[in-house]
Amino acid sequence: KNVEIEGIFTHFSVADEKDKTYTEKQFRKFMGVLTALEKEGIRIPIKHLGNSATLLDLPHMWLDLVRPGISIYGLYPSTEVQKTIKLIPAHSFKTRIVFLKELSMGKSIGYGRTYTTNQRRTKVASLPLGYADGYNRLLSNQGEVLVRGSRFPVIGRICMDQTMIDVTNLPQVEIGDEVVLWGRQGQEEITVEEIAEKIGTINYEIVHMPDKKRVPKLFIKDGKPWKIKTMLREKLL
Repeated sequence: KNVEIEGIFTHFSVADEKDKTYTEKQFRKFMGVLTALEKEGIRIPIKHLGNSATLLDLPHMWLDLVRPGISIYGLYPSTEVQKTIKLIPAHSFKTRIVFLKELSMGKSIGYGRTYTTNQRRTKVASLPLGYADGYNRLLSNQGEVLVRGSRFPVIGRICMDQTMIDVTNLPQVEIGDEVVLWGRQGQEEITVEEIAEKIGTINYEIVHMPDKKRVPKLFIKDGKPWKIKTMLREKLL
């Protein structure tokens, strides 16, 4: 009495797996609850339970609306779902080279001295971001980035505010060059799935790592820069 129910929902636990047996069981149980409510004269106008995996694989479970999560970033929830809809990654993570230095053989780089130069000449580029900006420290000595359309390795430990890369094989490299941590540059691409696999996690975690106030965010609308959001302000372009 005096309570108006607008909607009812549940959430799937393994809809992103190939075997849909348990998901179908959850669906039947939810529909059973709805049937029981209607027998009591309770009709709820909005019913929903579909996540990104359901949106791709199980259209009979869409009901009144769906709740896409990871798919709004243009990413698939797992490798086991059917790619019935072509998704295009909606964001990238970028920075620029701020410092270049040539080192001779036997020089250590970064905290813990986990990397030592093994060539007569190694050109190292410093990037002005680190794990405090959402670039996971587990990528130390195993991550890769894109510069001028080619891959270059992360060397040494990723610091709180800085990351070093080996650009020895890029003689034309300059301070100010764009660096792509994930995303596309030219014909090359580093995917969040690739990074997730390297550090033993899921793409969901990767895309949320840079969600920090200190990381500027540039929003694109209709193919053009639309808005920039920094720690201090938000500005339309």
